[in-house]
Amino acid sequence: MTPPHANELEICIFGPGYGESVVLHIPAVGWGIIDSCTAKVAEGEVVLPLEYLTTLLAPQFPKLAFVILTHPHEDHYKGLDRILQKYPGGTERVCRYDGDGIRELKMYIATQRTGLRDVLPGFAKVLEVMKEAAAKGAQFRRLLEMTSVFNFEKVTVEEYGTTDISMIALSPSALSVEKYIEMLFSAIPKTGEVVLPMRDEAHNLISVALLLKLGDLQVIFGSDLESGSTDSIGWKGVIYNKDCPDLRANLVKVAHHGSESGHNSLAWKQHCDKTKPIAVITPFSHGGRPLPEDQVVATLRKVTDRVGITSRLKLAKLSRYYSRATVMAYSKQARHIRGVLEESGRIGFIRVRLLLNGTIAECLAEPPAYWV
Repeated sequence: MTPPHANELEICIFGPGYGESVVLHIPAVGWGIIDSCTAKVAEGEVVLPLEYLTTLLAPQFPKLAFVILTHPHEDHYKGLDRILQKYPGGTERVCRYDGDGIRELKMYIATQRTGLRDVLPGFAKVLEVMKEAAAKGAQFRRLLEMTSVFNFEKVTVEEYGTTDISMIALSPSALSVEKYIEMLFSAIPKTGEVVLPMRDEAHNLISVALLLKLGDLQVIFGSDLESGSTDSIGWKGVIYNKDCPDLRANLVKVAHHGSESGHNSLAWKQHCDKTKPIAVITPFSHGGRPLPEDQVVATLRKVTDRVGITSRLKLAKLSRYYSRATVMAYSKQARHIRGVLEESGRIGFIRVRLLLNGTIAECLAEPPAYWV
């Protein structure tokens, strides 16, 4: 747990099986966080980016240059409120996906419930704390295609020289936001009627993918952006945007946990245009089909320098979770099922440190994270 040198870009990625967070150290800019997630340890539940920074930086806590929420999925926002409230140094910028439809979203959260459980548990608290941070002086920014998070020109970096440093949002497109708002309206019931269900994947429509540029380095953070159903949505919307920047990359945080729906071959052709990047995947153990998908991993191995996965998922016996009678009844219907996925119970991460000329200073997979 040694901090990076002042001239090193650090990218530390957490993904325990349910959740995703990226901690960044950017030379001449400072520390920042993209999304948040939690994990259970012996002492209780910890917010992984907060735990990492308070351990790494103690007793000195500089201001966070930015905290970004890419989209309203629990595995990306859980614990973000605690970061903004408990990180000792405070925050300079608080950013989230474009929120032109935020009033509609608030109404949706307030009205759609399953039993007594909020469909987006704790999300209202996250929005509230982001507002509080802005009231205390943090710059608040909504992110849409080609929106700047920050842009510093002619910055001097030790042992490199003078360079520009910037981060921009590649998505969501304006049409993606419009489509999302339409889906929210269609889910909100009329007086006396039942709330209509909204597919969980719909929130990926407004997912913010990011491009970080500094010196000779470029890094892509794919969030949960999917390939796109039209040329104006998802990765297709990024690629066909007339103002789309160069998408080459030294490292890519793979979109949507390594799913086929998040993999866009045209985007990856651009990522690999100059060199073979490092690819990092955060797995997803919840839902009907675990991620990453084998075919996506196999494809990435062919075009990248290496592929890292932030947690190792394993099969557990069904009898650990269900009664003997339930297991027997289930097995008769699906004999090919041998177990269910469970998380390792350990907290790992993948950390890459790069010099601005592209040299890799560190490439660490802390178990149960591993290189494929």
